[in-house]
Amino acid sequence: MYKYILLALVFLSGCTASLWATNYKEESLNGFYVKSDTKELFVTTTKTAYLLGIDAQFGEALELSREVEFIPTFEDFRLDEKNNVVGSVTLTMKEKSPPHELVVKLISLGFEQQLSSNQLKLKRELTGKRYIIEGELPLEKLEKEYTIMVAQPRTFSETAGKVIATPATITIDAVVTVPAVFFAAAVMAAGSP
Repeated sequence: MYKYILLALVFLSGCTASLWATNYKEESLNGFYVKSDTKELFVTTTKTAYLLGIDAQFGEALELSREVEFIPTFEDFRLDEKNNVVGSVTLTMKEKSPPHELVVKLISLGFEQQLSSNQLKLKRELTGKRYIIEGELPLEKLEKEYTIMVAQPRTFSETAGKVIATPATITIDAVVTVPAVFFAAAVMAAGSP
């Protein structure tokens, strides 16, 4: 009798653990756009887009990535049931011995010099919203896609706001409309991280 009760408890605890376990979804980041006037970062993957709030310094650092090569690191990205996303991004200067003027510029943007490796790093916590892409966004894609693991609850719904791309405009969740020509030109200027 005790064997059956023990077996039932083990089975139930396994079911309960899997019910509360977190799902991880792999996303391939393939483009980004910095909207400096509203302090927003628009990040695209194959089927989704993320609209994230950023500070002016981080936006300027991302725009600087056209000229300076950074190694991006993405950590602890999580979605909730309402498609809100949180996570952190770290930009690490790839060049080991950058010119003094560049070091001064990066430090003014909030980069910190690591004592152990002597590398310049900038870390930011980001929050925002996830959207589903409908249509083809006129984005210049990154030279290299970056894989990000995004944690989401087991009860996660694929229902999300939409980014609808037409030849003339990009509409984000039927509220924000951006002319596609402006958007494409600004993204092409953004380059890659």
